[in-house]
This record gives sequence, structure tokens and C-alpha cells, in this order.
Amino acid sequence: MTKKVVSLLILIVSLSLLSAEDFIIGDGSGAQFIVPVDGHFNYGWTKFFYTSSQLQNAGILNPVEITKVAFQIGGSSSLVNYLMDNQSIYIGPFPGTNYGSAYLGHPGYENKTLIYNGSISFNGPGWFFITLSTPYTINPNSGVEILWENRDGSKIPIPPIPPQFCFTNYSPYNKEVHLASDPSFPAGNGTSTSKCPNICFSTGGLEAPQVEISQSGNSFILSWTLIPTAS
Repeated sequence: MTKKVVSLLILIVSLSLLSAEDFIIGDGSGAQFIVPVDGHFNYGWTKFFYTSSQLQNAGILNPVEITKVAFQIGGSSSLVNYLMDNQSIYIGPFPGTNYGSAYLGHPGYENKTLIYNGSISFNGPGWFFITLSTPYTINPNSGVEILWENRDGSKIPIPPIPPQFCFTNYSPYNKEVHLASDPSFPAGNGTSTSKCPNICFSTGGLEAPQVEISQSGNSFILSWTLIPTAS
């Protein structure tokens, strides 16, 4: 009976995992501190975008609802529970292909959805997933812009060093703008670069469970680990 139960559980979980999809954009291995968030400062914001063609090349060919986003933490040091409070992440459509000189300011909140607001405890290296408080539907006919606001107000002294994120360089196109400050949340124009963080958009709404099975006074636990793979 136990073998039949185990087989059934494995089948159920396998079908659940197959129904989740990960869409990865970017394959660079270099790491930087600035985007999506710079832990060197008490306050700051970054904005960055992925074009319609990037979304489609990643496999998003029709509108898809995402429930998680992940960023690839890199660097030579391990990161364990690096806590940043008061983090807000917004997302919205974006038709552009470059942040020119007229697009260096904070983008505002019009046509943007707040998908996460709260504390984040970073761990790495590897893909670090953030479960969205509000799912978002990506339309591949338009690009997407992400706005990340850091309002922590109390940065962690070094060491440890803040999170470093793997990025892809899209020169000559400027793909991100950042602005940071210690005294207060910054106003004015930021600085643009061609470095955009590698990202994974995920539809994975179901966590792989741990299942305990008892048999003749003995018990054992089945568990699964989800590892995204690039496409």
C-alpha cells in the first residue's frame, strides 16, 4: 500500500511542477551591487526594463500571470539572510528600448502595479525568488518596466557586503537607471547604464510539499527542491 501511495504522491507533485513555468532573461555571469537594489545606501530607487522581443524569446508568447520573480545573486561570497526592510517593487508595461536623457527620473506610479511591499531576506549565490503579494499578467506585445524602491532607512554596516546581482550588458542601450542616498529618499535624475539584472519570471504558484508517510511505526519524509533552468 505504501508503495502505491508514494507513487501517487510523486505523480501528483510531478504534474504540479510541470504546470509551473519559468521564463529567464539574461545570461551574464558578471555581478554588480546597483540593480535591482543597492544595499550600500539607506534609500534609493532603480528602474529597469525588458523588451517585448526579450519576453517572447524567453518563451512568453501569450499573456501569462506570474506569481514570482527571481534575481540571480552572484559574487564570490555567500549571502545568508541579508535583511532589507521596506522594499517596494512595482511593474508595468513599457514600450521603449532605451533610457535616453529625457528618461532619467523616477518613473512614477501610473500604470504600475505594486507586486511586493515588505522586508526581503537575501540568500545566495543562486536564483533568489520573491513571491509576489499581487500576481501580475505580462503581455508579451509590450515590454515591462520594473521599479524597485528601497526605503529601509537603516543599512547594514559592512561587513557583510550587500547582495551582488548577475547582469547582462546590453550596450549601447541604457537598460537601467539608479539613484541612491543615505539622508532621505532621493529626488532628481539618476544615472543610467547598459547593465540589466538577469531575471526569472515564474508562474509557479504551488510550492513542492514535504510529505511524511508512516508505515509499521516508521516514518520517512518525501521532499522536492525546485531549481529553475535557463531556456
